Amino acid sequence: MKYSNRAFFVFASLSLLLLSPSVGRADDKSDAYKYGKDGIEAAKNKQWDKAIDLFGKAVKADPKEANNHNNLGLAYKGAGKMDQAIKTFSDAIEVQPNNYSAYVNRGVVYTSEKKYAEAIQDFTHAIKAKSDTIAAYRYRAFAYLQNKEYKKAIEDYDVVLKEKDDPAIRDRRAFAYWNIKEYDKAIDDFSAIIMEKPKNKEAYLDRSYVYELKGDYEKGIADCDQVLSMDPGNVDAKNRRARLEYHIKKVNATPTPTPRARRTMPAETPIPPK
Repeated sequence: MKYSNRAFFVFASLSLLLLSPSVGRADDKSDAYKYGKDGIEAAKNKQWDKAIDLFGKAVKADPKEANNHNNLGLAYKGAGKMDQAIKTFSDAIEVQPNNYSAYVNRGVVYTSEKKYAEAIQDFTHAIKAKSDTIAAYRYRAFAYLQNKEYKKAIEDYDVVLKEKDDPAIRDRRAFAYWNIKEYDKAIDDFSAIIMEKPKNKEAYLDRSYVYELKGDYEKGIADCDQVLSMDPGNVDAKNRRARLEYHIKKVNATPTPTPRARRTMPAETPIPPK
């Protein structure tokens, strides 16, 4: 059976991590502040070329302010110019080696470019720079997940879930458990999602798959029936139910299911202005 994957939307909803420009003391820094402020307004309106121009002027006016480099990098990212974004975030790190925002921003771009090893390294630096952050753990967990380092992804998701329960995080952790064949833990996470969102069809369908892998076919059928009670025409649920019935009747079933990929980047968490 062909398993339908979720689409890969890295930045479907772009939420810029723009940082407020520092208040200047000298004329050039005052100019940088004005350029930075105007650049933020342009970026909010997705006027990327204008934002790039303004943030570029802010960088020239005050090149030692990391926030100016960060904002320019974010504008490049918004414009889809990822190579320039990476270089500009690197400039911010050169100006301020422990700049949390620059590491997170560059890590997000590396992730979007599927350079997971580099992304993981950047998120690790961000966590060292700001140990109480949760956003960097979320991003690093996602990079681990895409890099098939499932146990490390689980460790990071554990940290995130201690801060706040989140069905999306439970879903990704369940996916990781599934891949390392810790099926009971995957079922626990899908069950928690269902408890919070009883009409979540994907959670029922995913849990039915795990039940199948465990050989608990009746429970898998029950989950398919739940989906069909909400959506009688659901083809996926019908096909899965038929396969589970074949298992019970000891008839050759269709191939063993594999988990659908979790390829959607976590929502970007705004970093408080400095």
